[in-house]
Parts: sequence; C-alpha cells; structure tokens
Amino acid sequence: MKYEILLADDDDSVRLVLHKALTRAGHTVKATDNAETLLKWAESGQGDIVVTDVMMGGREVFEDLPRLTEARPKLPVIIISANNTVNTALKSGQHKVFEYVPKPFDLDDVTNAVARAGQSVNPRKTRTNAENKRLPMIGRSAVMQPVFRAVSRFAAGNLPVLIRGSVGSGKDLVARLLHDGGPRVDRPFLRTTDFENTSLTLQKANGGDIYIDEIGELSMHQQERLLALMNESEMIPPGRRPRIISATRKDLRDLVEDGVFRDDLLFRINVAEIKIPNLAERDRDTYELAEAFLAQASIDQTRRFESDALDVLHRHKWTGNVRELENLVRRLAVLYSDDVITADMVLQEFSKDLPPIEKAGAIQNRLEDQLEEACRALLEADADNDESAYTAALAWVERPLIVEALRMTGGNRAKAADKLGIHRNTLRTRLKSLNID
Repeated sequence: MKYEILLADDDDSVRLVLHKALTRAGHTVKATDNAETLLKWAESGQGDIVVTDVMMGGREVFEDLPRLTEARPKLPVIIISANNTVNTALKSGQHKVFEYVPKPFDLDDVTNAVARAGQSVNPRKTRTNAENKRLPMIGRSAVMQPVFRAVSRFAAGNLPVLIRGSVGSGKDLVARLLHDGGPRVDRPFLRTTDFENTSLTLQKANGGDIYIDEIGELSMHQQERLLALMNESEMIPPGRRPRIISATRKDLRDLVEDGVFRDDLLFRINVAEIKIPNLAERDRDTYELAEAFLAQASIDQTRRFESDALDVLHRHKWTGNVRELENLVRRLAVLYSDDVITADMVLQEFSKDLPPIEKAGAIQNRLEDQLEEACRALLEADADNDESAYTAALAWVERPLIVEALRMTGGNRAKAADKLGIHRNTLRTRLKSLNID
C-alpha cells in the first residue's frame, strides 16, 4: 500500500534523506521543518501517517501531540529522535506513539515502521480489505506470478491441466479460476471421480470442465474408466469437448514407478501443468491473506490484526498452507469480538493445538521475542545507576526463575537448588545477591 506521509524534521539533511527513502518506497511525502505546519496539515485531514522528529525549534513535539490526537485520533505517529533516553521512549508510550525510532537509524527502520503503521490506517485498511475480498486469488509474491500467468494462459485453452500442490495450497481455487476465466464459464464445472458410465459423465459435463481432485488417489479401475472417457470425448467436436482438470498433492511420477498409477494416463492429463507453492514460500502473502480472511469473516470491515499478530502468523509453519490459515482466522473472528486481533490471541489459539513439548517451544519463542525487545530498549537507554546492562538483563530471568523454583518447592532451598540444577551454596549466594528473602 502507498500512503501520504507527513514528515517533520528541522534538520535539512535528515529531511532530505527520509523524503527520498519514503518516495522510493512508493509513498507521497509532504515535508516541513516545524510542528505548527505539521499540525495544520493533519488537522485539515491531510496525510495517512506522521513521521516527526522530537525536538524542533527548541520545542518537544510531545507538547503538540494531544492537539494532533484530538483532531486525528487514529493517525499513526512515528517518532524519530537523537535524544535517545529512556524518557523519550517513555513519553512515546504515554502519548501512544505508534513507534519510536532512535537516531542514528537505518532507513529500513523507518520505511518498515511506515509499512507497519499502514496496517492501522483504517480508511485505507477498509479499502484494502474490500479490494482483497473481490480478488479471486490473493498474493503478490514473486513465486505466485508464474501461477497467475499460467492461469491466464490456460483458462481459454482446451489442453488438459494438472495442478500440483500440497494440502491446502489452493488447488481447488486454481481449478475454479481456470473454469471461470475461460469460455466454459457458462457450462458445467463437474467435480467427479465417477467415470463408470462415460456417456452419462460426458452428458453431465456438456462441454464444460471435469475436475478430478487428488487424481493420484484413483483406483486402477477408475483410471481405466477415465482413459475410456478421454478417448470417447475425442469423438466430440472441439468446441463442445469437455476439458480435464486434475489436481494432486503427490508426485504422480513416483506413483507410476510404484505401479499404482498408469503412465499412459499421466501423459494424457499432464499436458499443461501448474505448480502452486507452499505458503512458506510466498514471502509476505500471509499478511494479505490473513487480512482478507478476517474481512470475509467479519461484518465490521474495520476489524484488523495488530502488526505483531501478523508477524506471528507470518513466522508460523503452515503445514496446512492457506486452508489452515483461513480456518484459524475464521476461528479468531468468532472467538474474539475485539476490533483488533492481537498477537496474544493468535498465540493462544496456536497453543491449543500443540502437544506439551511443542507448546513449551512456542512459549519460549514468544518469550525470546519479548526479551530481545526489552534488551534492545535497555541497551539504547542511558543507565542511571552503576549496574551494567548485562547484569540487569540476567536478573530479569534469574530472579523469577529462582522465585518460581522456591514457590514450587514450598521454600525448600535444597529442593529448589535440585530443580534448578545448581548447588545449594550457589543458590544461597544468588539469593543474597538478588535480595530474595
């Protein structure tokens, strides 16, 4: 998505660099060197996202944020600042700033923050959801482009098409697109594996498309009857001849080698082939797919995922591919009435389907993400005491671990030490050091 960015920074060089970077990313940018102009633009309804420095003309932008928030409560604000203290970070949180990016920054940090902020721009979000709802197949990743081109080429043709893809990758959808996008759209789309009466099947198809899902599961007898149907269909004039569209999650060549699939049938059905990639290969398509499925499942078109929730969905291993993602989003839409689906809601649903070992792993991954974020903030903040960042970070984990071990053992230090896997003298020393009674 492309957005109108309101950029404010009184440093000419920073303003120029950010203007170029955001423009290169496809956005339009209105830039100023003062907060007053920024406020006038925002109050007049201009801009989708604000990117602003903290200090301009000796004045903190935090003093003006209440006025901006009152005028545009849903306008995302990204703060950039060379005053990288914990106070700046805290003020950003108090004013519900979308993101705080400390200087010096990588340009990718700002452009990525803008992209994430775009997820929360409701007017554009609603239009995006509406657009995605109308799209027959969602995805902009590079690996999906060959699929789209193949569908456009084969839809109008007469060649048999074999669609290959894993469970839930979208084989049925591609088959429907081939039918609906070609001259057979007004004729039947016959989904069947019953070819016993070839004349009756051809009559039902009536020159449309015959779709065979999981053709690799056909018995040898069914395969024989399908070959008979294809032979008989060749007696029909090309303009009224049905087309065979088949789909498989298996490698039919392996089935031929195993003697469970006829090689002559493989040659007949595999004239044109479409290979659908797994969801894991589709880059950021997960984001668009999740948003579209939420829009389809919701009456309120302003419902959305928070950016962290979309990141969690993107990192998940979707063994069931798009179908698994769709089912999860539909479940989330029913279980949670909130306008915003959070990362915790998504993780809660994931944890229900995991065995204990995998559930522990999912919790650990979430904890690692949170610790990374906290450690980054700790290292960026100016320490006000003599304690090193290293010591402080270790205490975050060590203290609750020891406290929990003591709680689980009823305060028995010997048992707690055994549970922790350390010597009781070591535990005694750590208790004293951490001031744990």
